[in-house]
Amino acid sequence: MKKIVLSTMLATAGMATAFGQSDVSDMLRFGTHDANLLIEAYIEPYAKGLGVGMNNSWYYTAETHKMWGFDLAFAVSAFQVPGSDKTFDVNELGLKYLYAQPGSSMASTAAGNTNGVTLYYDAEYQGQTVAVPYFSTPNGSEVDLVPVPIVQATFGLLPNTDVIGRWIPTTKFDIDGEDAEVGLWGIGLKHNIRQSLPFIKHLPIDISVFGAYSEISGESGIEFDYTNYGLSNPAGYTIDPDQKGELTSKNLKYGLIVSKKFSVITLFASVTENSSKTSFNILGSYPIPDPGQIGEDVTSYDDLITDAMGIEEDPISLNYDDRYIGIDAGFRLKLAFFSLFGSVSKSEYITYNGGISFGFR
Repeated sequence: MKKIVLSTMLATAGMATAFGQSDVSDMLRFGTHDANLLIEAYIEPYAKGLGVGMNNSWYYTAETHKMWGFDLAFAVSAFQVPGSDKTFDVNELGLKYLYAQPGSSMASTAAGNTNGVTLYYDAEYQGQTVAVPYFSTPNGSEVDLVPVPIVQATFGLLPNTDVIGRWIPTTKFDIDGEDAEVGLWGIGLKHNIRQSLPFIKHLPIDISVFGAYSEISGESGIEFDYTNYGLSNPAGYTIDPDQKGELTSKNLKYGLIVSKKFSVITLFASVTENSSKTSFNILGSYPIPDPGQIGEDVTSYDDLITDAMGIEEDPISLNYDDRYIGIDAGFRLKLAFFSLFGSVSKSEYITYNGGISFGFR
């Protein structure tokens, strides 16, 4: 059930993750509290990286178009997950029921290249507390360089000012037999201040201020019931038709761009302030056990399933807020009616950007 965890990210950013149906049901066996913390830590690099990728490839020069000039650009912004975000310490998450053994608590995130760790719970057995091995967190996917495709159009609609638009209409598709949809939009403004300020008017460079906002949202249907725990559905039970996974990422970027043109080659650099707010929710009604109903006297997995099962609404709610300073440097190569461009962006994540544009200035 890969669609359960960031299915829309899989569709829009080409991500691959090993987080499947058995992983979700295993985590939910000890309730939503621990499940939220484990899933949040596991997918954090991809949730943060999506915002980083969406905040890149907006520009490749500080120069603006003449009135009514335009270009159409196709780009890829690939974010690199650093080593520090490829693992997480299970015992520092604040789990209520589960824990890893001391010295063996470093688990792989979705972007990591190591194995998961074994989690335990404490059970009372013959008057003693016994550490019972429960399950292993998912392995890493070994995908730490993730591309985010971008299509945008730039128009010279005002003097020394470009209006930049990104838009992908809501697109419906199928993931493992479930309906899914995703859409994207964004708008940016770039204003060349060189002509407006007398003391820099004669400098042989272009200087622009820039600001942009973008948003991506998507959802996918889910089909989750008692069979995900290896049980038969009770008589009269029906799956909630409103089960779904929902993703939203809202991103803001603003700053200063400087560029210098050398014949057909333009070099540029920028300093920007960036922020992103990404949320992922699993919505609807789901059968989920509550280990708090049976205390510590849990000696088998079946106790959780048969004695503490209930129906819970909207069990997973994850939010990632990120704010950072970005430094970009790159080039644009003008060739006839099209241009090639590329850049490297340095922030919390390094991002490699490149693409091609068509139009006239």
